[in-house]
Amino acid sequence: MSSLLASNHQPMYYQLKQLIIDQIQNRELKANDMLPTESEYCRKYGISKAPVRQALSELEAENYIYKIRGKGSFVLSGYIKQKGDCLRSFSEDIIAMGHKPGARLIEQKYVKADKETAKCLNIEDGDEVLKVVRLRYIDDEIYSINYSYFSEARFPKIGEVDFSAVSIMKEIQDRFHSDVTNATVVLEAVATTSEMAKYLERKVGSPLLQMNRTTYFRINQIEQPLEFVRVYFVPDKYKFEVNLTKK
Repeated sequence: MSSLLASNHQPMYYQLKQLIIDQIQNRELKANDMLPTESEYCRKYGISKAPVRQALSELEAENYIYKIRGKGSFVLSGYIKQKGDCLRSFSEDIIAMGHKPGARLIEQKYVKADKETAKCLNIEDGDEVLKVVRLRYIDDEIYSINYSYFSEARFPKIGEVDFSAVSIMKEIQDRFHSDVTNATVVLEAVATTSEMAKYLERKVGSPLLQMNRTTYFRINQIEQPLEFVRVYFVPDKYKFEVNLTKK
C-alpha cells in the first residue's frame, strides 16, 4: 500500500477522495481528464473496490467529477475557491490559481442609483452612478455575470474608462491614486432570471449564488466606498472559504 495512505488513520475512501481533490486543485488533473479505473486505483494503493467506489461516488456528488457509462470517470470543469481573508482583483485571483481569466463587456452606462446601491456607496437615492455589466470567464468558460456600480461624484469621468479591456480594481487604483483597503460581502441563493439565463446559459429559475460586495478605498486618509457589485455565480463553479478565529 502507498505510504500516503498507510500513514493516515482516516478511512481509505476518504484518503483517496482527498488525494484526488488535491490533484484536481493542483491541476495535476485538469478539466475533462480521465481518472484511473477502479482497478488501477486498487492496484496502486492496495485497497479493495469498495472504498474506491465510495470515493468516486462522493466526488461525483460534490461536482468534482462526472461519469460516462462504459467509458469511465472524468474531471468536471472545476470550481474556483475564493478565500475570504484576502482582497484581490478577479484577474489576480484566477491567475494565482493557475487559470486564465477573461471578460466580456455587456453594458456600460450611467443610471440612477436604487436604494440598495445608494446605501452601499454612501450616496443619495437617485444619484448618478456608472453601471458596468461584465461576463467573467475562467479558461474560456462562463463563470459569472457582474453588475458593478461607481459614484460619478466620487470618480469624475469614470465613464471614459473602457472596462472591456482593463481590471476595474487596478484602473481605479491607478487613475485615482487610491488604495483599496477592505470589503464587506453578503452571500445568498437566488433564482436565475431571464436576463441571467441568456448570458450564463442556465435555465430560468435554476439556482445561482449571489454575492453583494462593497469595496472600500482610502484617498487623502479618508476611507470611502469604491464599488458596489452584485455577482451571480454558477454554483457548481464557485466556493467561498472563510477562516474564523476566536477572539
